[in-house]
Amino acid sequence: MKKSGLLICGFLLASPIIVDWIVSKTSCTIHYDGWLGYYGTLVGTLVTLFVLYKTRSWNKDDNDDTRQQQVKMSEYQAKTLWFENFRKQLDENYRILNFQDTITAVNEISMGNCQKALSSLLELNKNIEMQGYTFDLYLPTDKLSSEEMEYVISYNEVLKSYGTYVNDLIVICGLRLRLEAGLSILEYINETVSQLVTLNELNKDVEPSSFILKLSEMCEVNCTINQIGEYCTQRVANTGFIHSTKVHLAKVTKALLKYEEKKIEQILK
Repeated sequence: MKKSGLLICGFLLASPIIVDWIVSKTSCTIHYDGWLGYYGTLVGTLVTLFVLYKTRSWNKDDNDDTRQQQVKMSEYQAKTLWFENFRKQLDENYRILNFQDTITAVNEISMGNCQKALSSLLELNKNIEMQGYTFDLYLPTDKLSSEEMEYVISYNEVLKSYGTYVNDLIVICGLRLRLEAGLSILEYINETVSQLVTLNELNKDVEPSSFILKLSEMCEVNCTINQIGEYCTQRVANTGFIHSTKVHLAKVTKALLKYEEKKIEQILK
């Protein structure tokens, strides 16, 4: 009970003593039957008013608690729905890193089926470019937690290295197809570098890979077709990064999901 309630109760209990003292110190005469009736009416009225006041106060507290619980429940339901969409987005992020189809394309290149591999790689590359604009829409860009920041950094690194590898494979397919058609590979490589440089001016995340720049240098110093072919074969076979990055990404994804679940659970506490 609050201090004001205690003071009122104390006043009600002490009022007979106070009145009796007043009467004894003055020349007033009082009929005790009338006094008792008056006092009973007074106390009953005050008690009724006090109970009404406290009931209203309790109801207000209950209503405030109810509103707070409703706000928490609404926030919890909204966050739960967000989390389901967020989980689907993380699954989609992982699905975009289609390592299986990439390995299949590598096998096709090794068997000389460059046109078939090129079609698959172009589709993979399109999905990667689209994913670069959508994967972080569910995260606040201004205040990321350490778990969210680690995931964003890791995924960006994986997406960039994977996208670079797919793009290099596309260049290799185009290179071999031009060799089969008897066309100039120097012109093709220079054109590729020029396009990537132009894209880099619009988007700093797009830049020629070290592989493509090395190809350009090899053509300028008149390396043989066999030397260029051997260098391309080495790049095609460079799939080791796929397994290591896949394991690390799975680890940070699991940590992020656990963090977001725990944060949502705290809403109702």
